[in-house]
Amino acid sequence: MHKILATKAVLAAVFFYLVINFVVAKEDDNKPFVTYDEPAASYLKRIQKGKQRFAYDASLNFSKWQQEARYSLVKLIGLEQMRKELVNFKSKVVMPAAISVNGAYTRRLCVIETEPGIRVPFYYLVPTSSKSETRFPLFISPHGHDKLGLHSYSGAFKNDKHRGEVLDREGNIAEQAVLRGFVSIAPATRGLASELLVPDPMGRHGKRPCRAQLVHCLLSGRTPTAERVWDMQRILDWAIQQPDVDSKKIVMTGNSGGGVLTAYMAAIDTRITVAIPSCSFTSSISPEGYIFHCDCCLVPGFRNWGDWKELAGLIAPRRLLIIHGVKDGLHHRSTVDALGSEVHAIFKMVGVPSHMSLKWGNSGHRFYPHLMWPFIGQSISDSRPR
Repeated sequence: MHKILATKAVLAAVFFYLVINFVVAKEDDNKPFVTYDEPAASYLKRIQKGKQRFAYDASLNFSKWQQEARYSLVKLIGLEQMRKELVNFKSKVVMPAAISVNGAYTRRLCVIETEPGIRVPFYYLVPTSSKSETRFPLFISPHGHDKLGLHSYSGAFKNDKHRGEVLDREGNIAEQAVLRGFVSIAPATRGLASELLVPDPMGRHGKRPCRAQLVHCLLSGRTPTAERVWDMQRILDWAIQQPDVDSKKIVMTGNSGGGVLTAYMAAIDTRITVAIPSCSFTSSISPEGYIFHCDCCLVPGFRNWGDWKELAGLIAPRRLLIIHGVKDGLHHRSTVDALGSEVHAIFKMVGVPSHMSLKWGNSGHRFYPHLMWPFIGQSISDSRPR
């Protein structure tokens, strides 16, 4: 009898502990992400509101709104300028011999020249299949601030230490994809991969290559976002011509800066079937005015255009899975949840509420494959037209 009472007491104590910690966690989620003293607080609130010219409104004609908002976004980030500057440039791909990996798939480290002198390496992984006419869905995964990002994602580890670090956080996402039956591309992200860094002589830009890229881009009428979208589009142009690829089933994902690129790419390029930005999809600023994303993700005048809700609106009615980690100190849960509700309302209005989901992993700034793959599987198997 005493043992039963003791067990009940222990269970009650555990339950009480969990409830208290849940309440405390929710209270922490609802606290301001940061606070600013006056006059900075009022100044930021005033200047960061923006004109929101393409703010989503359910009363608008959705197709017309998408067309106009997408065209404006392409111009805003500097992609339209790049298209004009490079209209006569033809991308070139160098594709070496394939290497078999444990008999499960082949891997090639290819290089594509996306503009004069800019050579973007990417791993091209293809499942081993006995059927010569098999076409696989395509999985493309640009990385964020990881100088070894394309090697990490593809499972092409530099050494045992690199292998351990990546596998510990389940970061070999491109390799996971090929093992699940996708043709998988792990590209270098311009300004973030060691192969494509912009030098910062004299440390003028804080010894941060991604910030150096931003400054040079802004001086030239571009943004790093435009350059990265341009690179991904050129890779995609090539990939959908490959005999192994089913061009109607294209999944794109990336963590952190790779997730930011995924969001912009999916908003602009309707060939993307499923977009999964990981630890990245949030409002550009917190209610207090804190800017969430890295300098190199900056788009001047973005708040005059709209915000991340509008990026999501450009992805609808295609598939969008937003993933964050509850312990990710770079983002604020209540801000993300509020945005998620607004995004879900857009997908519901379009008639496809199940095409959008927001999920939380139980750790920090990383991939959560167990949350991704069920959504991807359902999306790819759905035969309804986009």
